[in-house]
Amino acid sequence: MGESDFGSIVRRVGIFSWSMLGLMLLIVAAFYVLVKGRVILAPLLLAVVILYVLNPLVSWLAGRGVPRVIGAMIGFLVFFSAVSLLAVVIFPDIRSQAEAFIAKFPTLYDQSVADLEGLLSSAGFDSVAIINYDQLLEYINDPENRSTLISILFDQLGTVTSGIFEFILVFLVGPVVAFYFLIDLPVVQQRLVDAFPEDRRAEASHVGRQLNTAIGGFLRGQLVVAVIVGVMLSFGYWVIGLEFWLLIGLVGGVLNIVPFLGPWVGGFLGVLVAITTADVSTAMWAIVVAVIVQQIDNNFVSPSVLKATVRLHPAVTLLSLILGGALAGLWGVVIAVPLAAAIKIVLGHWWGTRVLGQTWEEASEAMFDEPEPPRLRKTGEMPIVEVPVEGSSEDEFD
Repeated sequence: MGESDFGSIVRRVGIFSWSMLGLMLLIVAAFYVLVKGRVILAPLLLAVVILYVLNPLVSWLAGRGVPRVIGAMIGFLVFFSAVSLLAVVIFPDIRSQAEAFIAKFPTLYDQSVADLEGLLSSAGFDSVAIINYDQLLEYINDPENRSTLISILFDQLGTVTSGIFEFILVFLVGPVVAFYFLIDLPVVQQRLVDAFPEDRRAEASHVGRQLNTAIGGFLRGQLVVAVIVGVMLSFGYWVIGLEFWLLIGLVGGVLNIVPFLGPWVGGFLGVLVAITTADVSTAMWAIVVAVIVQQIDNNFVSPSVLKATVRLHPAVTLLSLILGGALAGLWGVVIAVPLAAAIKIVLGHWWGTRVLGQTWEEASEAMFDEPEPPRLRKTGEMPIVEVPVEGSSEDEFD
C-alpha cells in the first residue's frame, strides 16, 4: 500500500469520525427536543403510520389519473371503514369479557395473592404477607388513608390531564397531518431532494429510498404481524378454554408492535389467568400456546411479512428499546427500532461508500436482508441513479 493510499484511508476515517461525532450530537439534540416537545410526538407518529399505510393506495390511484386529494379521501374512507367494521365485529365480545373480568377481579386478585404468598413461602420468605382484596378496600375506605390518596391524586392531576390531552390530540391532529402529507407528498419529497447540492441529489435520493423502504416496511409489517399474533393468541387461548381469551390476545397483538414484547406479555397474562381461574394443566397449555405462537411468528410470519428489513442484531434491537424508553418513555420504545435502522442505513452507506469504496448497490446489500429492487445501473465505475423530478417521486413511500 502506497503513501497516497494510506493517506486517503486516514483522511476518510477522519472525515467519518467527525461525521459520527456530529451525527451523535444531532441525535442527542433531536432526543432533547422530542422529550421537551413530546406532546407532538404521538400525533406525528400516528400521522407517519397512516401515511405509510395509505400512500401505496393513494399513489396507485394517482398513477391512474385520480387527483391525490381525491385519492387521500378514498384512502381515509377505506381505512376508517375497515377500523369501524373491525370494532363492530369484536367490540361486543371485548365488552362482555371486560365486564366479566371486572366482576371476577376480587376473586382473581385474592387468588393471585395466595399463589404469590405460596411461591414466596416455598422460597423461604415465610414472613412476607400481601394484603388481600378486602384489606385493600378497607385501607382505601379509611378516612386518613383516603385523604392521603386524594392528596396524591391531586398532585398527579397535571400528569393525568396532560395524558388525556395528549390522547385526544393524537386522534384529532394525527389524521389531519397525515391527510395533508398524503396530498403534498411528491412536492415534499422533491423539496427535500432539492435541499442537497446538485451533485449530491442522486445519492440523497438513493439513501432516501432506502430509508423509506426500511421504515415503511417495518411500520406496515409490524401492524400486519401484530394482527396475526393477536389472532393466533386469541384462537389458541379459545381452543384451550381460557377465560378472557380475546382480551389477552388483543393485548398481546397490540404490544407486538414493539419487537419481542407481544408474545411474551400475552404468554405471561395467559399463564396468570389460567392459574387464577383454572388449574395447572390449563396454565401449561397456555405456555404451549404462547411458545407455539412465538415460534410461528419468529420463523414464518415475521420473515415473510418483514421482507425488506435492515439487519439489526437482536442485542442492538434490545438496547435500542431500552435507550428509547429511558429517553422518551413509551413513544421512545415505539420509535427506537425504526430510528436505529435509519441510523444504520445512513452510517452504513457513508462507511461503505466513503471508507470501503463500495458502490451504492454493494453498501445496500450489506445492510438489507432483502435488498430493494435496484434502480441504478453502472457505466464503468460510476453509478447512475434516476433522480426524481417534479411529480415523479410518488412511489418513494410505497
